[in-house]
Amino acid sequence: MIKRFYGINIAVKDLDEAVKKYSAVFGNVTLIDPGEFAFPGLKGATIKVGDVSINLIASTQPNTSIARFLDSKGEGVFLVSVQVDDVAGTMKQVEPAGVQFVSKEPMPFGKDKQGKVNFAHPRSMNGVQFEFIQPKE
Repeated sequence: MIKRFYGINIAVKDLDEAVKKYSAVFGNVTLIDPGEFAFPGLKGATIKVGDVSINLIASTQPNTSIARFLDSKGEGVFLVSVQVDDVAGTMKQVEPAGVQFVSKEPMPFGKDKQGKVNFAHPRSMNGVQFEFIQPKE
């Protein structure tokens, strides 16, 4: 079951410049440990607005999904994240509606790999990538 909007990820070319801009607008920006990402080759920062995060994400490698997004679309909203109680259960609920996931099973994320996540492919969600995230308890 979807509980709430969790965050918005924005693909940026230059993380340092984006952090300067966003911190001037929103205040406190916190760097994200690269080990927190489900996939390697990313770096980022987060800003909390209420209970929703705005994440600025840059690529450190040319073959990441962020790098490909920047090459094809430029900077902008990369994905919308929703928090769920159970990623696997939510996948079963939404797949009959035509949602296609990038992985057949939820993937671990975070330094201690206790959280779970999967991503709906944008072609199955009208061009928007959705992240279904089950944070660690």
